[in-house]
Amino acid sequence: MKLPSIGYLYENARATLLRFPQMILSALIAVALGIYLIECNESISNIFPFINIILSASIGIPLYFSASILAYKKKWNRLNRNLIALAATVILVILYFTFPDHASTHNRTLPYIKYAIYNLTAHLLVSFIPFINTGQLNAFWQYNKILFLRICTGAIYSFFLFTGLSLALTALHLLFDINIHEKLFLELYISIVGIFNTWFFANGIPTDFDQLEEKSDYPKGLKIFAQYILLPLLALYLLILYVYGGKILLFWDWPKGIVSYLIVCIAVLGILTFLLLYPFGKFAESTWIKKIGTGFYILLLPLLCILFIAILMRIDDYGITINRYIILALGVWLSIVCVYTYWGKPNIKFVPLSLAATLLLTSFGPWGMFAVSEHYQLKRLEKILEQAAILKNGKIVNEANWDFATHMPMLSASQENKNDTLLNDSLHNEVKSIIDYLDQHHGFSKIKPWFRQDIDSIIHAGSKNDNTPFNGIDAQYYMQSMGLNYAYKYSEKEESSHVSFEIQKTDPITNITGFDFLIDWNKYLEEQKEYELCSFTIENKAASLQYKNISKPSIILETSNDTLSIDLHDWIASLRQQYKKSSNENIPASAMTLFGSGRNYEIKLVIHQIEINNSEKAYPTGQMEGQLFIQKKKR
Repeated sequence: MKLPSIGYLYENARATLLRFPQMILSALIAVALGIYLIECNESISNIFPFINIILSASIGIPLYFSASILAYKKKWNRLNRNLIALAATVILVILYFTFPDHASTHNRTLPYIKYAIYNLTAHLLVSFIPFINTGQLNAFWQYNKILFLRICTGAIYSFFLFTGLSLALTALHLLFDINIHEKLFLELYISIVGIFNTWFFANGIPTDFDQLEEKSDYPKGLKIFAQYILLPLLALYLLILYVYGGKILLFWDWPKGIVSYLIVCIAVLGILTFLLLYPFGKFAESTWIKKIGTGFYILLLPLLCILFIAILMRIDDYGITINRYIILALGVWLSIVCVYTYWGKPNIKFVPLSLAATLLLTSFGPWGMFAVSEHYQLKRLEKILEQAAILKNGKIVNEANWDFATHMPMLSASQENKNDTLLNDSLHNEVKSIIDYLDQHHGFSKIKPWFRQDIDSIIHAGSKNDNTPFNGIDAQYYMQSMGLNYAYKYSEKEESSHVSFEIQKTDPITNITGFDFLIDWNKYLEEQKEYELCSFTIENKAASLQYKNISKPSIILETSNDTLSIDLHDWIASLRQQYKKSSNENIPASAMTLFGSGRNYEIKLVIHQIEINNSEKAYPTGQMEGQLFIQKKKR
């Protein structure tokens, strides 16, 4: 076997670059900025512009690819190729400005849902753009077969390249004691996935698309994969769902919400399977493929009925959300595909084209998923508050007024939780659920007129660091401003998976008598991970406060010449025992204070708030904040 020469590889790479320059440039930009963020994240005050460019550039990869493919298919001249590339650039610039900036306290999730939809739409566009106005079904299938194989081959090559280089770096470290930069492995990964994989994928795309219509090579491996792996799995999943449907009819046990997602996944698996088997159905010995394909779409219709029942029940109980809207839209799309495939003239281009159109059309406008979900959730919230007499004539009654005279960034409110008794636990939890949903997806611009205060200015004033993304305090301020406690209420039979302990509110002035330094810290902890709670300098030397959970949860102060550790395990156990595994917001400061001593320093740790996993092995998870007092030991 003759291996390709360096000159051959260079010429192929050069030809691919000249054919897809904007696509590869987008990949280079995304990777370069990704590496920059990895290296300089801590020194960047506002990371949002960099993240937004990365997201836009990643969409640019399939978008520019589609533009180049269309230009080559239509045999356009240089001017037309530049014009379509310019149009793609304009689209990316518009998308860039839909993403949040550092001053945005709302809509933190919605832009990234839009990103996922537009990125998926752009990839679907890749699958049919060269054949959008042609009847070349065989060429369309051959072209997508090439895309599929290039993706699989590129993933395999990228995996082994990354693994091989990672092992080489590890060997250099172990054998020659060479210090390997710890972030280099992540940078290597995104470089291979972003640049090598993209370049490799584009290199195998054919130049003559019309010639594909005459091709008749159908890989046996593809048929074996679809026939002996995908089809049996599809049959198994259909059997499980039909048994579940029988359970519904037998016990009149209405479907759970999760079944909608399963039906969508199985439907997509079935459609993919029969798209892969499409050309083999033309052979005399494989006519069973068409029959089974038709049977699949017939069997799918009853399951789609279950899907609509399940999702409509959830909508009736909790209103429309973005997720439910998407499932409902996909159910309608699948129904159309079933009807079209069974009664119409099957055209395999219809599947990706119709899905792309569905995603695009439901992503904007007053009929779109974002506008409709926001409208329904706001109406639910308004109805609950009006029925409880918390909202009258468009204004909140007994609104909690925030006091700016308190020690910033902690704020206190007068008339706090005054409306709490007006809602039962179920309605209170429903209000909290809606507020959290609005916070994550739509923001609170539509309910601002309900308040006499400018809640956004209060949020910015109370935020410890405006440049910190996703600080998660917006929902808390808005709900507390309604005179409602921002907490989930559990019934006597229901035990919380988490409990929260908060220190008793005292004088906002902090007394540091007997200590030399005071440091505030605030961190959101994920389950059983380690975090740096804060970093600072003490006597011109770097120091940090760490949370670690190796054998037991503990907080460690690390300085250049001292290490102090405070064990949290026994303290957490005593809190849970004293307060019967229930949250409490009025714990004495003495019960929330811990001490530690080292060679050079003594410390006092006052924990203002801590959330704990309510399990046998309890550990902090969620919000954790407090103050660190440091005293130098006298020599």
